[in-house]
Amino acid sequence: MKQLPINKFIQLLLVLMLALPGLAFSQDEAEGQPNGEAKEEANGEAKEEEKKPKTIAELTEDSERYDGFFTLFRDKKSGETHMLVKADQVGKEFIYWVQVANGVPGVGFFKGAYGPSGMLSIQRHFDRLEFVAENTNFYFDPDNAVSRASEANISDALLATAKIVAEDEDSGDILIKSDKLFASEAFAQITPSPNPDADPKTDFALGKVDGDKTKILNLRSYPKNTDVEVEYVFSNPTPRVFGGADITDARNVSVRVMHSFIEAPDNDYQPRFDDARMGFFSLQVTDLTSMEAAPYRDMIRRWHLVKKDPDAELSEPVEPITWWI
Repeated sequence: MKQLPINKFIQLLLVLMLALPGLAFSQDEAEGQPNGEAKEEANGEAKEEEKKPKTIAELTEDSERYDGFFTLFRDKKSGETHMLVKADQVGKEFIYWVQVANGVPGVGFFKGAYGPSGMLSIQRHFDRLEFVAENTNFYFDPDNAVSRASEANISDALLATAKIVAEDEDSGDILIKSDKLFASEAFAQITPSPNPDADPKTDFALGKVDGDKTKILNLRSYPKNTDVEVEYVFSNPTPRVFGGADITDARNVSVRVMHSFIEAPDNDYQPRFDDARMGFFSLQVTDLTSMEAAPYRDMIRRWHLVKKDPDAELSEPVEPITWWI
């Protein structure tokens, strides 16, 4: 076999090296696209797929669904909860109510005891929903010029915020994670305030809410209300007083609380003003547009009862009060 001179061999090698990229380029062109651009496009599609937010259906596909006033979801494996807020519920007021489902009387919690209640609303702030407690202590006559300053020097309470994890573009429904809302004291103070006159040597005191032990027990949702039952566990590793017989272990005390979210009724209910000469449980309201020495508009707590026969002195109600036992 005839050997090529070294210089010719090098020249041939250089020609081959220059020809190979051209061949690769021609092959990519035959496939319709340069190799580098194809890779960039593939990478871009993969990144776009990763960034694409999950839908409400995708985030809740493995969850039990509780349809109602607020629709709730609970993951079948982890127990994680989500809350669905309809588009028309943003900015609308609703009633919030707390009741003790079970507890220990020695520290002020007994079955059936009422907790805080009030009017809440949900407001949107960019990618978050805010739960706000409305201030209902004042009245402003809308025909009075002072009413234009009705928000001056009065503070509502921002109780909790939750990041929006999914949103339906068609309906406007919003999905948020709700574990931290319910299994906490965001909506209402559950831990009793310390008694400054208590004697730590003789008076039993609860510990702090243990976030790892506190859990959501039950979810129930109906057309006009949604109920969430939470077991709060108060932990105190070194108690000085061990309480009564109703406390199994003073280091860990459980209290079950029902959080209720209720649709504000839209009806012909007529409030009735309080008369200080009579004994009623009343709601204090001050008229800040009145020049009276006692500008009170206190209203009594009363049922919404309407006579079937408006002309009768005593009549059966249109809808009687129903007690659930």
